[in-house]
Amino acid sequence: MVHWTTRSTRILFAVAFALTSTELASAQTVVAVEEVEEDEDASRWSGMVQFDFTNAYFFNGILNERADFIWQPWAELYLNLFSSDDGVIRDVSLGMGVWNSIHENHTASDRGPRALYETDWYPMLTLGLPADVSFTTYYYWYTSPNGAFSTVEELDLFFEWDDSEILEGVPLAPFSPTINWAIETDGASDGQDAGVGIQLSVAPTLYTLENDDFPLAITAPFELGLSVHDYYQDEDGRDDTYGYFQYGLAATLPVTCIDKSWGDYYVKRSGQGIHLGASLSDINHGDHNYGIVMASIGVEF
Repeated sequence: MVHWTTRSTRILFAVAFALTSTELASAQTVVAVEEVEEDEDASRWSGMVQFDFTNAYFFNGILNERADFIWQPWAELYLNLFSSDDGVIRDVSLGMGVWNSIHENHTASDRGPRALYETDWYPMLTLGLPADVSFTTYYYWYTSPNGAFSTVEELDLFFEWDDSEILEGVPLAPFSPTINWAIETDGASDGQDAGVGIQLSVAPTLYTLENDDFPLAITAPFELGLSVHDYYQDEDGRDDTYGYFQYGLAATLPVTCIDKSWGDYYVKRSGQGIHLGASLSDINHGDHNYGIVMASIGVEF
């Protein structure tokens, strides 16, 4: 028969505690190693593909087409070069994109493919900054395969703030503000002199449905387009500072029935109005106001 003394009991508990602590430490080490391995195994490549269908194509307020069916497929591919949880630079990524506008109306075509009105090519460099701010430099070649317009080149400096964490719990947040500084380097989208413009936007969140099967989000996007220098010129070369104001509602719904291994699918629907300044109204057949509806389906991977 074993007789337990107080000293024996203490020794037994000490041994048990030591073994348990060792096991917990080992388990934590295994979890940490697994997390590191998962981070190392994560692909540095990502991207997205989206198809937009709309009744009108306005580029920064400039009318390109508002008749018949318009299909605008585009895609972007990104390569993450660096990421960190601290420091001034939190993330560095390179990317390449292509954007198209295909018109049933064969807008201003003088050669084939007549429906392919526009194809844009653009490399990009994105820097992730503290407080979830990102800065992306784009360089665009706006080309027209059907010969509707001459190639225009533009440098865009784009700032975006993901305010979802900082403003968590604030009504209408996140607001997702952006600023884009557009510098035409060769040619001009309005057909006049090369200029500089700025676009300011916010998209306050009106409603989110916290449902795993139906996570609907409704936002109210607003965008203001201004000319800094010669970005919105009339036929006489006079520059209008006010270009356009765009407003509306947009709904985004992730498609949860598709396995995540195939990417994150989503659908979008938006209805917006655009109010144009004097020079852009002249391009828009004299109309200061126009309505734009768009439906989209896309995937991020």
